[in-house]
Amino acid sequence: MTAAQTHPPDPVTARPTERSRTPAQVRMARILERLNEGGSVSVTDIAREFGVSDMTVRRDLAELERDGLLERVHGGAVGLTRGPLTVIDDVEPIFEARARQNADRKARIAQAAARHVAGRKSLALDLGSTVLAAARAIVQAGPDPQLRAFSNSLRVGQLMARAGVATYMCGGLIRAEEMSLTGKEAVDGFSRYYFDAVLLGASGMTAEGVFDYSPEEVAVKTVFLQQSAECVLLLDSTKFRRISTVLIATLPQISTLITDAAPPPELALVLAESGVQVIVG
Repeated sequence: MTAAQTHPPDPVTARPTERSRTPAQVRMARILERLNEGGSVSVTDIAREFGVSDMTVRRDLAELERDGLLERVHGGAVGLTRGPLTVIDDVEPIFEARARQNADRKARIAQAAARHVAGRKSLALDLGSTVLAAARAIVQAGPDPQLRAFSNSLRVGQLMARAGVATYMCGGLIRAEEMSLTGKEAVDGFSRYYFDAVLLGASGMTAEGVFDYSPEEVAVKTVFLQQSAECVLLLDSTKFRRISTVLIATLPQISTLITDAAPPPELALVLAESGVQVIVG
């Protein structure tokens, strides 16, 4: 029997299994997984998730950048800008699934949105899960007694009304899966009002603009946008560089973007050129 047969494989040269991955490999796999979902990652988030220092995460990002797998930016990293955009056509996840997805990111966006619109007297809110989280944050912060809320979301309307906020809705067809009011009656009803600001959700953003799934929902979003002095877009970073069925607005039509991480560099440049204020919650 030879020496090669009497000794186990060299642990240095043996191919690692999933279970034998080092902590650094696990972290880096998680970073790439997040980037593949779209958007960006932040040093703080990864450090908190794995209980390591910011410096450790920065070393991970530096190694992945050397391997050509990501691009480092201030405070974190983004996926490489080359290659096609991720296209989401007309398959809209159910509301409950969207509400659970990226819940931590949406909670940070919601808190930042509540602070941003504090003191507004007339506020439109559409039907997205992040907008619903923002409505909840506004209520928890103690809404202005003079606030009037306008929404086509039955969920948002019920939440605001129960908190004692003067809440206005409209007629229209109820989309059962979204619990939202749509159609000509909804569009005509909201077109009579003017708002200090609108909190708007979307399914994606590129340099071309902001997108969503449903033409019926976008018709109401468009009215909110046209009738508002400020359009505040609430969008988590996984939706950067994604498109969908319908264009809601071009970037110059957006006043403020509230998100959870810095946009990719090429998108950040177009946002700046379009005069969009970016707030990272």
